[in-house]
Amino acid sequence: MNKKQAFKELEEINKKEVLVSHIAAVLEWDSETVMKEKASEARGEQMSYLSLKEHEITSNPKIGELLSVLENVDEMSDRDKAIIRFQKKDFKQATKIPAELEGKLAEETNRCQTKWYEARKTGDWKSFEPYFEKVFELVKEKGECLKEDKSLYNTLLDNFEEGMTEEKITKLFDNMEKSIHEVMDFTVGIPVKDDFLYKKYSNEKKEAFAKIILKDMGFDFDRGTTGIAVHPFTISLGRDDIRITSRFTDSNVADCLFSYIHEGGHALYEMGASNEQTYNTTLANGASMGFHESQSRLWENVIGHSPAFWTHYFPIFKDMFPEQLKGVSFDQFIKALNKVKPTDIRVNADEVTYSLHIILRFRLESELFSGNLKIKDLPEAWNEMSKKVIGKAPDSIKTGVLQDVHWPAGLFGYFPSYAIGNLYNSQIIYDMNKELPVNCLLKAGKLEPIHAYLNNKIYKYGMIYTPEQLIKKVTGSSLSEKYFDAYLKERYSELYK
Repeated sequence: MNKKQAFKELEEINKKEVLVSHIAAVLEWDSETVMKEKASEARGEQMSYLSLKEHEITSNPKIGELLSVLENVDEMSDRDKAIIRFQKKDFKQATKIPAELEGKLAEETNRCQTKWYEARKTGDWKSFEPYFEKVFELVKEKGECLKEDKSLYNTLLDNFEEGMTEEKITKLFDNMEKSIHEVMDFTVGIPVKDDFLYKKYSNEKKEAFAKIILKDMGFDFDRGTTGIAVHPFTISLGRDDIRITSRFTDSNVADCLFSYIHEGGHALYEMGASNEQTYNTTLANGASMGFHESQSRLWENVIGHSPAFWTHYFPIFKDMFPEQLKGVSFDQFIKALNKVKPTDIRVNADEVTYSLHIILRFRLESELFSGNLKIKDLPEAWNEMSKKVIGKAPDSIKTGVLQDVHWPAGLFGYFPSYAIGNLYNSQIIYDMNKELPVNCLLKAGKLEPIHAYLNNKIYKYGMIYTPEQLIKKVTGSSLSEKYFDAYLKERYSELYK
């Protein structure tokens, strides 16, 4: 068998793996949006079956034979080499992780998420704890199968941000924390009138306004749709079926609007990453979770919270909600959107303090996987860490350790991606400003050139390049916290002058 034949067979296997993941995504979308609680046990069995099916595909001994033929592939395209790279990684995981463990983890995370929904409503940690403990132990067991020469936590981090380590993140986050507190020193406590954001706004009109922005951003409604969920998310069910959700539960009108913009940023990445070059392969996705978050938070914060953006959209918004915004000036509106105030809830945090929530979780994860912290002690440890990092303990366990579904879903090592995304986006906007008149475009409501820039520089490559390769390709340099420091201080010095 020659390399061309071997690669063609490998590509077909890769396609089957993607098809199963898309079928699982359909069930996940259904679970998060419309499924009733009583159906959760059966859904867990269904997800477990699909997990076993995917394991069966990725652990096929034939893959090992094909990969042995494809050892030296310098002459191949970057796209083809990337497929080999990811198939090699998947094969390694599939052959080292028992199928029963994958199935058990899928079943237990589904059960744990159901218990999390109940615990989040009641604040009952004790009833939730045994299910969470079981998921945590299974995640550790899975990580132990893969870790080789890495620590257990670094193995998990690498799954979400290839090449990233606990040591690198610690350095980046320590410097981020310093920058954030320096900005908090001149912003927190400054009186900002924002009561008009908490008035009664029609959900239908909020959604209609958000969809105007989504369309201007480049969200293709022929390839995507929107829905409502407890925790907003974006998911790809296929090349031309990218779905996003928002929520209307928060009393602040900005929560719903920016949730749509945030998830819209994820969706644009998914739409751009699924193209003729990457279609039906594992490459039709973001370069990493950090890169994915960089795009959602770039649209949500760097663009969506800027005065230039609202120069165009504030008059439209005010026309739709004349009573709620009667007597509210443009400057008042902008300052209200960019009010800096430490809060318990990560998803409600302002742009300045947001990354502190991620730093808190990163440090707790580090303690958990080093063995210095036990699951049973997590609520108290959360409260103490929150005081140190954010400056306040949560008002209740529901707004503390129980606020997010990620850990119950087994996504340990995932949270750092959010703050890493903020590092990427501040570096990317620095480069974008050198090539485009960003503020002028925003003031005119012309978002398409920005979308085109991001698609050409980032989206179209999908997962072809590693995060480190891609940030260098886009900006010419490795990831650095100095751009975040400069961006944050410049933005908020101007807003709070």
